[in-house]
Amino acid sequence: MLEEEDSDRIEKICPVCLKEASKRCSRCALVYYCCVEHQQQHWKTHKITCHPFKICSDEQYGRFLVATRDIKAGEIILKESPLVHGPAQITGPVCVGCLQGLEEKKFLECDKCGWPICKRSCQDHPSHQAECKFTIARGSKVSIQHFYMPHPTYQCLMPLRCLLLAESDPARWDALLRLESHEDERRGSEQWRNDREGVAKLIPRFFKCENRWDEDEILRVVGIVQVNGHEVPLTEPSSVAIYNMASMLEHSCRPNLSKSFTNRGEIMIWAPNAIRRGERLSICYTDVMWSTGNRLEHLQQTKMFRCECERCRDPTEYETFFSAMRCSGFQTDGRCKGYLLPVDVAGWDGDWKCKRCEKEVTGTAVGKVLERARMDLEAMQKHREDHCNRYVKHYSKWLAPNHQYLVDVKISLSQVIGGNNPEAIKKIPYDKLMGKIKVCQDLVALFEKICPAEARAFGATRFELHAALAELGRRSTESNNPSAAAVQLDDSLFNATECIRMLLHEPSVLMESKICAQARLNAQTLKSLLGIKD
Repeated sequence: MLEEEDSDRIEKICPVCLKEASKRCSRCALVYYCCVEHQQQHWKTHKITCHPFKICSDEQYGRFLVATRDIKAGEIILKESPLVHGPAQITGPVCVGCLQGLEEKKFLECDKCGWPICKRSCQDHPSHQAECKFTIARGSKVSIQHFYMPHPTYQCLMPLRCLLLAESDPARWDALLRLESHEDERRGSEQWRNDREGVAKLIPRFFKCENRWDEDEILRVVGIVQVNGHEVPLTEPSSVAIYNMASMLEHSCRPNLSKSFTNRGEIMIWAPNAIRRGERLSICYTDVMWSTGNRLEHLQQTKMFRCECERCRDPTEYETFFSAMRCSGFQTDGRCKGYLLPVDVAGWDGDWKCKRCEKEVTGTAVGKVLERARMDLEAMQKHREDHCNRYVKHYSKWLAPNHQYLVDVKISLSQVIGGNNPEAIKKIPYDKLMGKIKVCQDLVALFEKICPAEARAFGATRFELHAALAELGRRSTESNNPSAAAVQLDDSLFNATECIRMLLHEPSVLMESKICAQARLNAQTLKSLLGIKD
């Protein structure tokens, strides 16, 4: 489609006839045409770069993307295939074709090179061909005997796939080399030393190719993988892929974009909420559901930078106190209702101070509580409602109500209360039903503040809230309270619709896609009950 020009300072020349043009492409707002016919004629060329953003750069951030027009909620702004796709660096043995995990004594071997596969057709997978030939040249087949994790040989596979692109696909190799590796920052770190021993030295020795690449070449590629790799949750365990354009998206701990994947491994970047023209586009390189200290540490170790986004600069995280501790847990009388936050926002392992009474607590004391809470969280059975309730009750003495660990358990609690099957929710007592609704509402309110683009968590919680409100509406109907039932069912429909919107792009292999499909069915039923026509 074409739209009338505005005041953009863009060269307004039709690329087909090279004459002055007054109408621009409505999708990217960057290219001008003199007529619809010339736009259609140019589309085959233009569609490759037709996105609603432009590439910018500066010394501080490097390359980043900026919206060239208003982006609507739900709009897909980028979909691309990976430059390279392979197993994670830390993984047990997986099929080198489809990347699914393998069980000991329940796998096949590639007839040519010996790398493990799950079925015979996987040895012919395109992504395996270059390494297959390279392994054959080694003179002996690969033999995977142990299925422990991490498996040392698999540390080499993704970097090897990258290195082999130089011959198998030079265009992709050139694109890969343009990505950031942070090799200078990584050099000398513990991770760099591990990569040097486990990858840079192992590849020449294991594949008998001592003169093919030097250590620095291999370590640069390892850096590119670690800095730009996206976890792809389509298999168990997850795999890793590197994308060209998606790698230009900058990081934010409160991003405005969400990412999903197609069943074929393409990345899909979309906007859960509207984005205004001129805004910088961002995704999160870490987990938005982690506390600030955990996010900062992870980014520093894996991406080699310290995050300075708005959320990280605000220790209260938009007044949610997502990373805060209760002051009362560190006092003998337990009377103070304030929250402890780091004295220095740049150092989350230093001393903490109460915002209300100004009591200071050592970082060591806070760290001990957090470590114990983390270990108990890992050890608990999240599918058990009683375990979840016990954890929340115990650690609410020390952790702020919205703390990462409590939120983690509350997400589980929202799913296990009446969540075993569609009939289970009909049998739970009224107080438990209202408890489920309260937990879901609190989570939704939290997500809206700290991570409005976190589509999966948002969508799954919206589904649980929708189910609970639908059951409440059913009970109100049976109690001859039609006015209350109408409000509750309408609210349930709203949450089902929001669930669908948030999970619409999830691939069929993931549970979120099945939740979305169920929400569609439920929404139709609710519309019938409420007399709403599509």
